Amino acid sequence: MGFEIERERVKELFQHTSDGVMVIDRALRIVALNPSAERLTACSADTALGQRVCNEVAVCQNAEGFELCETACPGLAALERQETSPVLEVNLPGRGGQTAPAACVPLKAVDGSALAMILIRDVTDRAALEEEILSVDRVDRVSGFYARTYFDDLYRREVKLAERQRRKLAAVVVSMSGEVLDGPDADQAIRAVGEAVRASLRKVDIAGRYDHAAFAMVLLDTDSDGAASLVSRIEARLKAQKAEGRLRGDLSVSYGVGTVSNDGYAGLIKAAKHAVKRVE
Repeated sequence: MGFEIERERVKELFQHTSDGVMVIDRALRIVALNPSAERLTACSADTALGQRVCNEVAVCQNAEGFELCETACPGLAALERQETSPVLEVNLPGRGGQTAPAACVPLKAVDGSALAMILIRDVTDRAALEEEILSVDRVDRVSGFYARTYFDDLYRREVKLAERQRRKLAAVVVSMSGEVLDGPDADQAIRAVGEAVRASLRKVDIAGRYDHAAFAMVLLDTDSDGAASLVSRIEARLKAQKAEGRLRGDLSVSYGVGTVSNDGYAGLIKAAKHAVKRVE
């Protein structure tokens, strides 16, 4: 009776654990897999059962990414020598070559025949967390625009591409000033200006939080007239925000424009910043 209860507990664990569990026989064919294994490998039990685990479902590799199928198959080691491989990486063809940490453990069937269990760790939460951290690094917390470092990378890429293709390019810097930027309402004021900028941009344009009091934009296939049109749209939206009472305080906004025709490819942002200084 105790054994039956324990077996039921194991069955529940097999079915409901978030980690993927596959059981293979001496021919390296899959004889059982749980729902998490189906999800993690993108294979259904209907098609995976009876299939060799190698190549089609999961390819074991070491930490350096070298496949172990030919030289040191962990499945064969578990089946033939009862060896456990506690630290593996598996390449999942059904997931486009995504890798996941895994382990291979020897088992015994009821009739005493050798089996092996491949345990694939579910790192979905970790991957989501890493992506979230990456997004935080890329995006400015207050404005939601690209952070300076990531914006600079995008800016350099677009400048090189435009120069190679001899395309028009413009840069606009929006500079804010006023005592409100040093007070408790600074974030609200910066967000309000950021909203006006975002609503005025096209989808192909790139914008970043350049420093505490400035946004910078790269406008693709745009000349001075297109940049001036963007500035007019931003001004109109800021005027509407003030009328609605959403933009308060002594905040003032100035603009600077740089274009390829006037300033060359390499000096767009620098020229736009200098233009701001001339109008302030």
